[in-house]
Amino acid sequence: MTTSPQQAPGTRLAGKVCAGTGATGIAAASAARFLAEGAEVFVISLHERDCTTLADQFASDCFSWTTADVSDEAQTETAFAVCRERHGRLDGLFAVAGGSGRPLGDGVLHEISLAAWNATLALNLTTGFLPAREATRIMLDQPAGGSIVVTSSTVAKWPSPGYFDIHAYAAAKAGMIGWARAAAGTYAPNSIRINVIAPGLTNTPMARRAANDEATMQWTKTRQPLPAGMLDPTDHANAALYFLSDESRHVTGQVHAVDGGFGVTGG
Repeated sequence: MTTSPQQAPGTRLAGKVCAGTGATGIAAASAARFLAEGAEVFVISLHERDCTTLADQFASDCFSWTTADVSDEAQTETAFAVCRERHGRLDGLFAVAGGSGRPLGDGVLHEISLAAWNATLALNLTTGFLPAREATRIMLDQPAGGSIVVTSSTVAKWPSPGYFDIHAYAAAKAGMIGWARAAAGTYAPNSIRINVIAPGLTNTPMARRAANDEATMQWTKTRQPLPAGMLDPTDHANAALYFLSDESRHVTGQVHAVDGGFGVTGG
């Protein structure tokens, strides 16, 4: 009988190269967590300033970065080529990059233009697909495969009318689950695992609008009863750490909600 590997704190990602998309909020917390567990970390972000902020914070030779728009195919291909050149391999990817579609025109179904729909899907679905595709291409060349984690949302499954009427965003996050589960089945024989994290409302730059709305914050206290409010980015970093570590070596195609109870407290 085989047993699950247990590693000492600070070594759970030792010897692994882990990439992440994004450099603020959940992405920043995850980069810090992965470094603390012994990984070499490569961050891909749209904004150079966010990357340099992390580099200054970590001051580690195990951290490197590049800028790219991961909704753009050519830029994403180049970014992962840089990762492979610098680190020689890729063992894990946590695809976090995305954002609110409201500034693009996302909202309720009858008011969304086709341009707003396409832009929101590019921001929140393509940004998972392209990095995962490039990571898979690298991992197929590695006998040990690798682990990919993509980011969905509670809104993909549990609507919140009146609070989060963002129907294009919900479609994008539901789509993330669909292709990730299908791909998990395809690549399991190659030892490439693909899992999904579905965050609840989290204290990140994307959530500023909700954080500044008193009614939403009061609602969140009961809808997410475990934190009695917003989740912390480290809650998701800890979940991603599990999926990227060998502790989850036999886990693939799963959707893990880190939602503070959101999914079990009703509509």
